Amino acid sequence: MTMQAPISIAPGHVLPPRYITRHVGIFGATGTGKTSTAATLARGLACPVLILDAKGDLGGLGRPLVPWRHAQLSVSLMGADALARALDLSEAQAGALHIALAWASDRGWPLHTLADLRGALNGVLTAPDVGAAYGLVSPQSVRAVQRSILRLERGSPWAFGPRVMDPAKGQGVAVLQASDLAAVPGLYGAFVADLLGRTFDRLGEVGDRGAAGLVIMIDESHLVFSGCPPALVQRIESVVRLIRSKGVGLVFISQSPADLPDSILAQLGSRIQHGLRAATPRQQAAARAAAETMPGNVTAADVLGLGTGEALLSLPDDRGVPKPAAVARVHFSDLAPVEVEAPPVHFSDAPPPPDLAQVEAVEVAKLAPRWAWPSGWQVIGGAAGFYGLALALALAR
Repeated sequence: MTMQAPISIAPGHVLPPRYITRHVGIFGATGTGKTSTAATLARGLACPVLILDAKGDLGGLGRPLVPWRHAQLSVSLMGADALARALDLSEAQAGALHIALAWASDRGWPLHTLADLRGALNGVLTAPDVGAAYGLVSPQSVRAVQRSILRLERGSPWAFGPRVMDPAKGQGVAVLQASDLAAVPGLYGAFVADLLGRTFDRLGEVGDRGAAGLVIMIDESHLVFSGCPPALVQRIESVVRLIRSKGVGLVFISQSPADLPDSILAQLGSRIQHGLRAATPRQQAAARAAAETMPGNVTAADVLGLGTGEALLSLPDDRGVPKPAAVARVHFSDLAPVEVEAPPVHFSDAPPPPDLAQVEAVEVAKLAPRWAWPSGWQVIGGAAGFYGLALALALAR
């Protein structure tokens, strides 16, 4: 069992080791001290820590990892819901994706890359038994999925492959440079959902152990839930609720508590609220919501009045009951800047993505009827051939 001492967040405010697995929320506007607080927490943990660095400002905390070498997404392992999130599919398009993955799985086909997925989609269109066994698949939906695949192939060809991360095997503090994942709409959220789901599935039950065995820190966690389908939100909510029994603590880092669904926010046993800004009506509503959800008599003015490095802290006591929020100056942690490695322009593990015009041409050819009216040039060419043949026969006589 990991020997974990209480973590001092601020003078007179400590986080008891046994309640780290009840999850932590760190909130605040840009420049108010969230990054320093996350660094203080990470440096105080004795267990392995995986930090998903969506902006590139947490790299100095540990061993740097890059997605294309350490944390790719596997199409088969991530499942249809998370994959539909990455591809930004409609309900009908997600249905076609579900059928394609089920059809490939029943045939024992491992799908790691987007090229593998494209092959499965083409197979579903041509297989004779799909409609009866799995349901009807619209060719239009398949074409739309393939166009979404092309977007990811062009924007992040390195994101999908066999190099899948297992956080349970990590040591010390590791920082995944996820800014390139966050730059592609939907891809970062799909990656986080897949990572949490696989971590939950791989680990065994440990019960209420004395300290966390693994902590995952999710930077810019609003990207996980923004535009997320309800089915995937429910899946993440279930993992967040149950993963504590497997010795895993989660730290959500975002600007406002309103960035997280209520079902996730309710799972946070510790809250560290840095200052917010209220220049718009929406920001004012977010400040009121942040104050109302903090234990104790907290007002929006209290949240808006916090200076840089100050925070409202609500940490659990020895019985696990959240203490009333109190203002404190969080310990400062300096971070050395780390250069973020750029993804490769040409990724050797992924075949070159096809041109969109070629994809459309192939799909149209597959779907074209077996008969069609001849074009004008075909008529002219046929007439010229007929009269040429007649003239040749006349001269032969």
